[in-house]
Amino acid sequence: MENTETNMARIRRLGRVLETVCLAGAVAVIPLIALYWACFNLLPGDMTQESLRLSATPVLAAWVRSLCFAAALVPGVALVVTLLRLRALCALYGEGRIFTLANVVSFRSLSQALLAWAIASMLYTPLHGLAVTAANPPGHHMLSLGIGGTEVALVFVAALSVVIARVMEEARRLDEEQALTV
Repeated sequence: MENTETNMARIRRLGRVLETVCLAGAVAVIPLIALYWACFNLLPGDMTQESLRLSATPVLAAWVRSLCFAAALVPGVALVVTLLRLRALCALYGEGRIFTLANVVSFRSLSQALLAWAIASMLYTPLHGLAVTAANPPGHHMLSLGIGGTEVALVFVAALSVVIARVMEEARRLDEEQALTV
């Protein structure tokens, strides 16, 4: 059974598609966060209940929503950086570059961005708690701490990607040595 499209051609095509998807995601993250907090008071209850559970009022003032937006920028910017680094890796795949030094460096950079995103996501919980309760009366401000499944998963994926980057570096080094051996 003959395959009309080679595996490398599929990798290149998928790399180009994912490069575009990552760019679109990176461009959309910050405006979507801004839109959410700008329209927060108009959104359905199931989209706002977590934040309103902490607030003393059912409507958040503009300055409180601005603080919430600033808190959301912490993991939001980390996500944008992660998507842009993933885009760079996908661009290499789109060019057909698989086990080059540039791939190893790009993958290592991606793993660092994933770790930063995980840490930023952990910081979001206390920052959000402080922001959403900023207008509460004295004694009713909240500092929430917690690590959820998403943060644990991000740390795991980041750690796994660090290991994969090291494996890729070793494979690239061995391939280079073998190419130089006569």
